[in-house]
Formats: sequence, structure tokens, C-alpha cells
Amino acid sequence: MKGAFRARSGRGLTKKSLVVDERAVRALRRALNAATDSEAVRIAVRDRLGLEEAEAAFDRIRARGGIDDIFRRSAPNARKRAG
Repeated sequence: MKGAFRARSGRGLTKKSLVVDERAVRALRRALNAATDSEAVRIAVRDRLGLEEAEAAFDRIRARGGIDDIFRRSAPNARKRAG
């Protein structure tokens, strides 16, 4: 398949042509200590998708009534009692 390649991990990746802010990608690459711009973008996309999944999970927990703090460790006055 033209334009497609396999990553070392065995995942299928597709080459995409995107219009991006070069300075932002360069800063992202430095912040993530990525070897390439492509790696930096893949890491950022993966991390964002993980955040989306976590948010959806929290929404499902809230919809079911939330979590009961049976030890009251997150109660507003818990820090005052502990210290």
C-alpha cells in the first residue's frame, strides 16, 4: 500500500499530510523528548485519546452516582484532622 508503513511495535500507521504550526510542533517535540516530529505528534494524539477515555469513564461513574469515600479521606476537613 503506497504511503503506509509499519511501526516497530507492529501497529499500522498511515502517512498523513497535515498543516501544522511548525514552532508548536518543534516545542512539542522538545517537551516530549521525541526523536522526530512524527513521534511527537503520535505521542500527543495517543495521550489526548487516553484523556478522552478517562473523561468518558469518569462521566460513567458520575452517572452512576459517583464514588463513596468510605474513609472520608477526600472530605474538606480531612487535612485539618490529619495534621
